[in-house]
Amino acid sequence: MRTSHLRNGFLTVVLGTLRVVLGALSRVVPPSTSVVVTASPETEGNGVEVARALVHRYDGRVVWLRDAARSSPSVPEEIRALTDQGLVLVPKASLAGLWAYLRAEAILFTHGLYGSPKPRARKPIVNLWHGDGPKDITPGKGVGAMISSTYLVGSTPLFSQMQARAFDVPADRVLVTGNPRTDQLWAPPELDRLARLGITSDFVVWMPTFRQARAVGAVRVHGHDRAGTDGADHEIATLVDGLRERGLQLVVKPHPMDADRRQLPGVVTIDEEDLAGAGVSLYALLGASSGLVTDYSSVWVDYLLLDRPLAFLVPDRTTYDRALHPADILDWVPGEVVAQDRPFAAFLADLDAHGRLGADLRHDVVRRIGLNPSATAADDLVTALVELGVLSSG
Repeated sequence: MRTSHLRNGFLTVVLGTLRVVLGALSRVVPPSTSVVVTASPETEGNGVEVARALVHRYDGRVVWLRDAARSSPSVPEEIRALTDQGLVLVPKASLAGLWAYLRAEAILFTHGLYGSPKPRARKPIVNLWHGDGPKDITPGKGVGAMISSTYLVGSTPLFSQMQARAFDVPADRVLVTGNPRTDQLWAPPELDRLARLGITSDFVVWMPTFRQARAVGAVRVHGHDRAGTDGADHEIATLVDGLRERGLQLVVKPHPMDADRRQLPGVVTIDEEDLAGAGVSLYALLGASSGLVTDYSSVWVDYLLLDRPLAFLVPDRTTYDRALHPADILDWVPGEVVAQDRPFAAFLADLDAHGRLGADLRHDVVRRIGLNPSATAADDLVTALVELGVLSSG
């Protein structure tokens, strides 16, 4: 615990210093025809797809800042492929990374960068974030909590405007062009790549949200979700049995920071390293799935684009300690809210009907939240940034 406090204290000092120094230098260092993109984890689809669109459309230098010290030193397959097309890899924790930041005409990130200096008129900052959803993201007081940006990207007016208020981004600076990662939904992976993950038949994905940090000292940005999902064993067992009867597998993708790795009987468990090793992006995996089980995670908003069965497993509904917006969201989510009485009955019936039974509800929720239906969200974002003058070409 003492080591954790010292580490976080050191990071606070470093990030605070970078925030001030880079902010001051950005006033005087002239920008070049270059942009910086960074994502965490490095396979986060919003970062990857924006980098892909920029490499194809932007006339200048596209720099990808790597955080290899905290992740695998190997370059993910999708990033390596973009380097062959001109993407420039630079270590984030380096003088070259700091110089790339200072010289860029625009910065795009998913989780903040270098303490998130306040944006200047000559260097707009675009917060790609990592999904729209009902979870409160009001910044806490921990390391990295201050995430400043000129623009915020999202896919729904309802959730994106709530997030904008949390980040103190004006309403007219919210770009509802869609989450770029959803472009991957339309390119499902090859069967042999799925087989490397242990997926050998049609499948349903279970994606529970973050609840408790994997390791002592893990850094979080927005408070502490201590409630777990104990008590859902019966429901999951029922789901696994129901899927098996239909020739389907259950594939669980835990949150990368969560302590519970969801190693359960009859369930295929995959993580970021597994996906990278198989050359499969998370959203390509979702695009190949037959249905999704989740909870408070933002993934269900993106999954609505596929118009496939959804279920919400929330055994900690009364104890989950992060606020939801709107507060009544679980009363009108686009799928079964699983209860102990006949768990997953409606979800399994919708799977049997190939999504027809739940289609009207899903469509109603799409209209209610104002989901952007674009299948080209990354390109749409680049176009918007060019029109706003954030990018000099594209």
